Amino acid sequence: METAAAFPLRAPPKLVTRLTIVHLVEMILGGILMVFVVLPSIFRFSLVSASFWQIYGRFYVTGLFGTFFYVALTLPLSVVLGFLMGWARVSRIRVFSWPASLYVNVFRGLPPLILVIFASLFGTNLVPQPIMDRFLSGFRRGDIAVGLAAIAIAMHSSAYQAEIFRAGFQSVPKGQQEAAQALGLRPWQGMMHVILPQTFRLSLPPLGNEFAVLIKDTSILAAISGTELVAKSRDLLGILPASGFPIVWIFAVWTVVALTYFVLTYSVTRGLRLLERKFHTPGLESISL
Repeated sequence: METAAAFPLRAPPKLVTRLTIVHLVEMILGGILMVFVVLPSIFRFSLVSASFWQIYGRFYVTGLFGTFFYVALTLPLSVVLGFLMGWARVSRIRVFSWPASLYVNVFRGLPPLILVIFASLFGTNLVPQPIMDRFLSGFRRGDIAVGLAAIAIAMHSSAYQAEIFRAGFQSVPKGQQEAAQALGLRPWQGMMHVILPQTFRLSLPPLGNEFAVLIKDTSILAAISGTELVAKSRDLLGILPASGFPIVWIFAVWTVVALTYFVLTYSVTRGLRLLERKFHTPGLESISL
């Protein structure tokens, strides 16, 4: 009883704190102030103009859903590849660690735009013909090329995530695994119940930054006419001069695109912050990657 009184159990951290709500309200109020006060006063144009959205609306919706699709494709794939490569990097088996190191160094050393161009031009030649005939026969070759380019972006991001996971694995003291084995846990049980939870918790903050970068990198697909937000917005801008629309619409379109990417990246990073609080461990605040 005295021990329990001396060391009271700590309540789990709340996922949604008062500070989180305050930040959310501040962001909403700041967005309203920017859209309805600052921008109209500077450019004499409102982003909620009915005539503007009557023309731009269909381009925006099509591009937004395209961006959602590419994010849904690249984000999970990059996490899986990054985790596997990060695990292979710390493996003592050279047949795993050496190819993983080569993968990370190559994809970190190449600009994502170059990867997108190469994947769109030559990626379809690398796909086995049986797969093309059985699973991809209903798609146009151009759509397949854009999809492969999106996978190239995921592979580029996975190289950075591999280093994040590698640092997470190496930040867990080796004594943790030895203690798990001393308690009777098998090596795979120690990995699942001891090493991986700590690695996951330590990797969350830098992963949030990389996820935000990955979301913005999907805009590179506009370089090969991918159906996403930047490309569809550029399609509208191509018809503006000949259609007699106000020149300020150019600024309005890119402002909407910028705000959309801000909302997407902010939502993902805040979501990971909530996960970070959920897996928060008292006493380990000083350990970070």
